Amino acid sequence: MNFTTDRLSGRMYWLLFALSSAFTAAALRRWQLLSAFEEDTGLPMPGAQASVVLTCVLVMAAAWFAILAVGQPLSKRPEGSGQAQRWDLVFLDAGDPVYPILVVLAAFAALAAAPFLLGTGLGQWQVYQQVKAQLAQGIDAQLPTNNGMLAMGTAAGALLSFLGLLQMGRDGLRPGRRGKGGFSAALPGIAGCVWLMESFRGHAANPVQWDYAPLLLAIVCGMLFYMDFAGMSTSAARPRRLLWMAAMTLALTGPALTSALEGGAWADILLLSAQALAAAAVLWRLPPNLKRPPRLNGTPIPPASGEFGIQEETSDE
Repeated sequence: MNFTTDRLSGRMYWLLFALSSAFTAAALRRWQLLSAFEEDTGLPMPGAQASVVLTCVLVMAAAWFAILAVGQPLSKRPEGSGQAQRWDLVFLDAGDPVYPILVVLAAFAALAAAPFLLGTGLGQWQVYQQVKAQLAQGIDAQLPTNNGMLAMGTAAGALLSFLGLLQMGRDGLRPGRRGKGGFSAALPGIAGCVWLMESFRGHAANPVQWDYAPLLLAIVCGMLFYMDFAGMSTSAARPRRLLWMAAMTLALTGPALTSALEGGAWADILLLSAQALAAAAVLWRLPPNLKRPPRLNGTPIPPASGEFGIQEETSDE
């Protein structure tokens, strides 16, 4: 098998099954929203077929991705390099534009979510201040439980995600330079913590329909995915676990996007799209490069001027 075919087959299983799982889960979530809740009360129907099938599909997807992760080939670690578990080089592949394109698209999707979140937060802040003023004047009023700070914090997190994802895409275009992936990839994960708090606060007040469950699961998995990605350029790299997280992020984002589209929640739609694009980018770049690290013009990628040499990590083992 030649190198090009080897690279294609290395990523095809991950992408094929992850995308199939995402579309299947999205269709099942749509079916669940249409058939698994009572029309008048919105109460969930116990044992609804759509809910059972959706749960089974996600569990089977998680198990299958675990099997793929265990069987994922890895190149041997370089002997005597003193840099055990240095896998950041697998993203430095100048001949493949797909990864940086997907990550840059993810960055701008996160950026586009910021105005929606900021507008929501400012509106909630103004209402909160108006009610406080009424209470100060002795007018009987109910003080809102939400002052908009979490929504504005999530908007700031979307900006951090944009900066981090943009740096990750930029690193993918610069062969031979050890990127700052550990820091930049952690920014979306940190932002995900605030997004998780805001989403839980906004949805948990009405737990009857469980509409927020797919969203929270997708946010948690995406947050862990970003954190594992950040470990790729540190001694904490777990490449097989990162592949599993990326695939499950795609699978869980499918039903969460269906719910967000149903409710017209544009901020959630854009942030979910951002993490789905980033996960797809990792599934495209990572599997073949773990098996056979990238080379430039048939030779190991040389280090950039003034940076730590990494060429010994590119040799095929």
